Amino acid sequence: MKVIKVIDEDTLEMREVVIKEEGETDKTIDASIIDIFSQALNCDPEVFTEKYRAYKKATEEFEKVYVPFKENIIELHKTHKDLPKTVIVGGTKLTYISPSTRSTIDSKKLKEEEPELAKKFTKTSNVRATVRLEEI
Repeated sequence: MKVIKVIDEDTLEMREVVIKEEGETDKTIDASIIDIFSQALNCDPEVFTEKYRAYKKATEEFEKVYVPFKENIIELHKTHKDLPKTVIVGGTKLTYISPSTRSTIDSKKLKEEEPELAKKFTKTSNVRATVRLEEI
């Protein structure tokens, strides 16, 4: 028997769903949910969770090295203007991106003060489905 946690989209409450294993005879437990997710994962859900945790840990370890490195490279470029913007270290290409300015429109304020103008220039586009992963 397996237990998975499911978040109810209406109440946002988490509940546990018990899944029967092959060969179990309890008719009140439905295995279809775990089958659907197992097919999508191409592996057992526990294996997926282990791999996800390993990924998160590896990302944290990488950030411990990368963040100070990035800060050092930025500082070097502030003091040495003649440094190349792109270098290859081992098999990794590193490119320094100079600071710049970005202009954006405050859409919330525009909608409040000029709703018709905001509506006239609003562009709607389709966004593809995705899956967000978070450790709980």
